[in-house]
Amino acid sequence: MTRDELLAARTAAWPEADRTAVAEVVAALRPSPRHLADVLDWLDDIAARDGTRAAAVLAAPTLRAALAARGSAPDRLKRWKEALRRLRYPRLAAREGEFGAAVRALDLGRAVTIVPPAGLEGGTLSVTIRAASADELAAALDRLEQCRRAGALVRLFDLLA
Repeated sequence: MTRDELLAARTAAWPEADRTAVAEVVAALRPSPRHLADVLDWLDDIAARDGTRAAAVLAAPTLRAALAARGSAPDRLKRWKEALRRLRYPRLAAREGEFGAAVRALDLGRAVTIVPPAGLEGGTLSVTIRAASADELAAALDRLEQCRRAGALVRLFDLLA
């Protein structure tokens, strides 16, 4: 099914204002049919949860800002869809924010990157260490070990539970 066919089929029963609002987003961001299906599902979910219409959801300041942002259509779609995902899953978005803040609080420097699992599911995080020398590696490992000894890493795993 093409993007236009999918859009027509999924929004046929929507009020004109909702169809117009989503058509503007589709014209600006040009999502693939798969991305459009996600967008329409999330719009339906948010509207049902909040007791509102798709046009009201699409008028959210975070979505308007992402839509108006500069960049290529794929980059803007990625940012816009992420903003919509945060509206759809507010508790998950808040927890992801907490995880990011907890990682920053560790102050491990640029050599160490800690990434949560997708959707904070699975309980396994990834740690990447980048070093250009043995001394850089030793320093990064020392900082990580200090955090481990202090119990600071436990917070990250608590957020995954």
